[in-house]
Amino acid sequence: MAKFDKDRHQKQLALRYCLAQGYLPCLEVVVNTASDLTSKPEVLTDIDVLGIENIADGTLRRIVFDCKSSNKLGAISRAFWASGLMKYTGADGAFVILGKPAVFNHRISALKVDVDLHDERSFEELGRTIAQDFNTDSCYQASIERWDVAHAAFAKSKWAEDIFALCHYTAPLSLKPEQTFRKILAAIRKNRGDFDPEKDDHVAIVFDIISYMFILWARMGRDLRRIYSPTMRRENFEDALRLYVWGGHESYAIRQAILENSLRAGMAGNAAGDLQEFPAWKRFVSFVGLVISSPDDIFRCAEMCREFSIRQVSPHNADFDEKIKKRFKTNNRLAQFITAATSYVTEACRLPTDLEKKINDQVLTFS
Repeated sequence: MAKFDKDRHQKQLALRYCLAQGYLPCLEVVVNTASDLTSKPEVLTDIDVLGIENIADGTLRRIVFDCKSSNKLGAISRAFWASGLMKYTGADGAFVILGKPAVFNHRISALKVDVDLHDERSFEELGRTIAQDFNTDSCYQASIERWDVAHAAFAKSKWAEDIFALCHYTAPLSLKPEQTFRKILAAIRKNRGDFDPEKDDHVAIVFDIISYMFILWARMGRDLRRIYSPTMRRENFEDALRLYVWGGHESYAIRQAILENSLRAGMAGNAAGDLQEFPAWKRFVSFVGLVISSPDDIFRCAEMCREFSIRQVSPHNADFDEKIKKRFKTNNRLAQFITAATSYVTEACRLPTDLEKKINDQVLTFS
């Protein structure tokens, strides 16, 4: 993001509003074309800030924040544009933060298409109805400057570009979380030799990746709880889970056909095994048990991993750290889930075990 972006102040207000509401903020989410018929994705627009709220049981509500300090496009026209963006991305509501106040009739009319028009002052007043101190630097995520530093960690690692796009652009809006999850795993495995446990930037990248995975797992958990029954046999659950993560029976059958053809062609046993089974299958099944057991905590882990990611590449703040410790002390599942997720990703993607140890040691220090 540009450091001299004239809408930066509005974006920071949106970030802090999300945090005050308990939403997970995602900054500058690029929206690509619906079709994928070219070698590179084509960008349509971007969402300045996307707030994700966990309603219950992995049902996610997405709120678009559109920041425009200049009023080149009329307020009601901006509202109609935001409404179209909501429909295209599957979001549930939108705020448009303008440079100048919109007339009352336009603000009321915009609400009919689930868009709330504000200027900066009225938006700050709205934020204060949630928390008087909402517009303060209250945690690592609350400063757009620290987001710049965290994003720079990816920018300095050119090999991580595809991972960044999948996590920051695809995962927040994904309606097929199991498919996006597979893509992220594949991208990490492809670049596993580039991760260096001694580099803070790389540790921050892993925390960031796991944060977005938790968003996907929250939604996946909702589906998996519909598959699971306490009375079903383990092997039956595993069969259903296997088909689910591969995208259904047809997709799994295609993979099996590829495996059989590869075996006939003399593919090495290890490579064939990778095709046959989902990465780190036994550990994945164990992790799914955690996902099913506590859906709301899965989403909260995304927020905690985001804090750790930004903290990794920012000056440490004792007040922010104390808030993280308090969250871990009041909910021991957070440390359990984050360390389990890190262990799974490490095994599934064959990352350095020193990287897993470094991440888990940091988490356990706060628990």
